This record gives sequence, structure tokens and C-alpha cells, in this order.
Amino acid sequence: MPDPELAATVQHSGGSYPVVAGWGLLENLGDRFLELELKNTAYIITDENVMRPYGRIAQRALQKRGIAAHCFIIPQGEPSKNFELAQGIYQWLVSLKAERGQAIIAVGGGVVGDLAGFVAATFLRGLPFVQVPTSMAAMVDASVGGKVAVNLPQGKNLVGAFYQPRAVLADVATLSTLGKRELAEGWAEAIKHGLILDTDLFELFEEHAEDLMALEPELSTEIIRRSMAIKAAVVSQDERETLGIRILLNYGHTIGHALEASTDYGRFMHGEGVAIGMMGAGRMAQRMGLIPQEVVDRQRQILQRFSLPIDAKGVSGVSLDQVRQAMSLDKKTDGGAIRWVMLEKIGKATVRQDVPPELVEETLRELIS
Repeated sequence: MPDPELAATVQHSGGSYPVVAGWGLLENLGDRFLELELKNTAYIITDENVMRPYGRIAQRALQKRGIAAHCFIIPQGEPSKNFELAQGIYQWLVSLKAERGQAIIAVGGGVVGDLAGFVAATFLRGLPFVQVPTSMAAMVDASVGGKVAVNLPQGKNLVGAFYQPRAVLADVATLSTLGKRELAEGWAEAIKHGLILDTDLFELFEEHAEDLMALEPELSTEIIRRSMAIKAAVVSQDERETLGIRILLNYGHTIGHALEASTDYGRFMHGEGVAIGMMGAGRMAQRMGLIPQEVVDRQRQILQRFSLPIDAKGVSGVSLDQVRQAMSLDKKTDGGAIRWVMLEKIGKATVRQDVPPELVEETLRELIS
């Protein structure tokens, strides 16, 4: 019988895994683990904000099905993605005599998923890994596709791996405790999916922005499944970002990551940086003749309806020099030139390496100064 909560199946070099989203799914996590044949001890990594109630609910749901579950709680926020904390988790796993075949579970947002996945990929040369995202951004983007990483002081995600999970299990009800800012920054990634690959999805955002910000259960679950399916399709085609397909998911990320890194990850949430980055990429595409002004306007209007920032003007601590420096370390750089993801129209994106440096500089000044 088909799983009504299944959003997509990711195909990868080592096999495949389900991407599931449902309202109230967390209570039945133990059943999902038994279906995945993960019956041994599990190690939950979560953060101090998510532990109560969701880390505990996950732990109880596993124990109810006879799966012992231990919890490691990290501080909330991007600075937790560091080697020192990874080392602390390794020591914790050693103290509990963790074995191959015992799963690491990330219960939380993208930071928890990236760090837990990095540990899973490297401890004992690889433990089974399950993503249980509880933030919007993690559900529609970060949890799907197997990118795991830690940060260096010079930039985000500079040390990492492609390490695919056994499953992505998203309980949409967990989003109901998020603040409006956290909800909006996650929707930014789903809006991005519509902009680059799915006109119909983008138009659904235009039609239902207010309902989605209110997290109407049925509609929100359906849109999240649809966005997850887009991400799953892309990563299934281009698992390790070698074919020029997966890079499209980085629309808005060149400037967005630079804004995050240059402010020590304390000023902008990830989706907020991406929103500003999408506006920068949109302006440059319009000036290069790729898209009309109307596309830039529609993008700006939908971001504003979700209360997302469209520039960083007047934000203290944002330095043009530091943003430039962070951009120079961008992972999409090839031969010294940044590969910019740009729109050709709503629902279709391309990659360009011929963006004039003076246009980049002009755009950065408009966004920041």
C-alpha cells in the first residue's frame, strides 16, 4: 500500500531513501525505524531549544518500540557547527560504546542536521543516519540530499561530505511552535525552489502567502511535500554536484552565505541571507538582459509578503569588504570566477560565469550601503 505521507524517493549511488512529511509523524517515529530495519540503539543529536518537547517525543517514540535512545544536546545556532563540538560528540559516542549499525538521528534544524550528519559520516567510518527536521528550512532544503558539514572561521560548510541518510522524516506539526521569523526564513528556500524550477509552485506561494505564514496544516504539508520532491529530484540527478544541475539550488546563496559568514552567523538567519542574495542575483540578471523587471518585481513582492529582507541596508555590522572576502571563498567558484545562478524566467534558472565584476560590485553596494 502506498505511503500517503511519502513526498519523494531520493535515488543515489548507494541505493535510495524515502523523504516523508506528515502532520504528527513524530509520535510514530519508532514504527518508521522498524520499517527501516533500524532496531538497535539510537543516538539523538538535537539542540537546547528542540530537546523539549521534540527530542523527548522522538526518544519516547523509539523507546516505545524497544529501541534504546540516548540524547546529546548542543547549543542552538550556526556557531555550533564546529570541530570542537564534533569532537565532543565523538567522545560521547565512545563513552556509550556506539557500534556500527546503530543510528545517529538529527532532530532539529539545518545546523543539527549538518553537524550530526558530519559525525555520522566520520565516526567508525560511517553510521546509519536519519534526518528528523523540525525547522522549515531543514524540511524543504537542508535535510534532503546528503550534504553534511562543519564551518571554519573563514566560511560556511568548508569541511564536509556527501553522506546520504537512511530516511528524511518530517513532522510538519513541529513547525507550529516556530516564531514568524523562523517560519518565513524556511519558506524562503521553498520559494527559491519555485523560482528556479517550478512556476506552478511559485504561483501557489503568490496565491496563498498568508495561509502559509499561518501554517494552515493541509496546505502547508502539501507545499512542503512538493518542495521536498523538487529537491529530491535534483539531488537524485546530480548527487555530488558534478553535472551542473544541483548548483541551481544555490540560487541566492552566493551573497546569502557571504552575508552570514561576514557577520559571524549572528545577524541573518540562513533564509534571510538567501532572500537578499536572490534579490541581488535578480537585479544582476535583469541588467544583463536575462529577465524583465517584472520578474524581479514579482520576486521582491513575494519575499516582502513573507516579511523577508530584500537588502541589508542599515544593518549594523555588515561590511562590504568582509562580504567581498567571504564571496571569494564561495564553493561555486571555478577558475577564480564565481558561477552565478540566475533566472531566465520564473521556473527556470541557469548558471553564468560571465557576470561583470563591476556589476557585482554595483549590486553589492545597492544591497548593503
